[in-house]
Amino acid sequence: MNQGRVVILIQVLNSFVGGILGVALPLMMRERNIDIVTIGFVFASMPMIFQLGRMLFATVSDFWGRKPFFVLHGWLGVISYSIYYLAYTPLDFLFGKVMEGTKDGSLWAVNRAFLLEKSENKWRTLVHLRTTAYISLAAGSLLAGFLVVGFLYEGTLMLCVIIGAFAIPLPLLLVRRRKKKLNVTEALHFLDFRKKKRIFKICLALFFVMGISIGFLSGFVFPLFLSDNGFDTQTIGVLLGLQILLAGLFSYIFAGRFKIRKLILITGVLYTIVLTLLGFSSSALAGVLVVVYGISEGLLSIVHEGILSRVTNEESYGTDIGLLMMGLHSGRTVSLAMTGLLISTLGFVAPFLLSASIFVIFYVASYFVLKE
Repeated sequence: MNQGRVVILIQVLNSFVGGILGVALPLMMRERNIDIVTIGFVFASMPMIFQLGRMLFATVSDFWGRKPFFVLHGWLGVISYSIYYLAYTPLDFLFGKVMEGTKDGSLWAVNRAFLLEKSENKWRTLVHLRTTAYISLAAGSLLAGFLVVGFLYEGTLMLCVIIGAFAIPLPLLLVRRRKKKLNVTEALHFLDFRKKKRIFKICLALFFVMGISIGFLSGFVFPLFLSDNGFDTQTIGVLLGLQILLAGLFSYIFAGRFKIRKLILITGVLYTIVLTLLGFSSSALAGVLVVVYGISEGLLSIVHEGILSRVTNEESYGTDIGLLMMGLHSGRTVSLAMTGLLISTLGFVAPFLLSASIFVIFYVASYFVLKE
């Protein structure tokens, strides 16, 4: 099988299960009497676990090759989904998040770098990866509510374990190309922030700002927001599935059709408008706007991948992408940890308006910086 297709298939399985968990897990935690502040802290643990693992795996993979980390991803997937199947307490779910974050870190440490090494049209390749991830997430989300109703949370999570098991043998189809012996001095050189270009350093700071903004919407926010607005489990899954499907559709259609600076402005204005309206919406309008948010998310993914493809260095793709994403996920951790507290005291309007206002900083600064 074509090497790129194997990686895409691994991504499809991972994202499909991720779509199911994205709907089922927050609702399952609420049903098991875990309060929203605790849910926020549990979800906040994942971005940094994900990124620290990703950073380590990405650096080592620049020397040893990508295949071992695809294998690791498959095994960690089965472990993390099994933990969720057995989970009842906040500590159980926290342990599951640690395993899930490490699992995702091992995959995202190598999937972009693997495809970049085998592609000439790098931006479009990365957008294709994201589009595939979106469509698979959407499919999982669309089915999640019906699975929960039909098989309950336990049956749904057991299905995730079974699907995750299929990702274990797939990496064996990849050809392992060991690049070179791990050289700590060279690895530290790749990680040395002082050696990076000025544009790379600026983009790292901008990714941190973007991470803070999108962190207010991550994980549990949309499922619980829709639940509080009276939507049942099946409808929540359908709405979130449509949101993600719309994101994938727009990321595919608009990839390469606009200069990145123009796309940054379009994305920023749309994102700010939709999030501001969401802060003051309820009932049916809330559902519509949650779906419409998918458009700005899809456009943002093009901007995201466009910046990555422009400022990373070919000899250290894994490390450079990992450093930039360290900024993004550090920001996500900060805002995710605050989100549960904000919702419990001020309601959902607080994270939506904060996300919209902070995103203005990202897109205005990015527009001027990328002139370089």
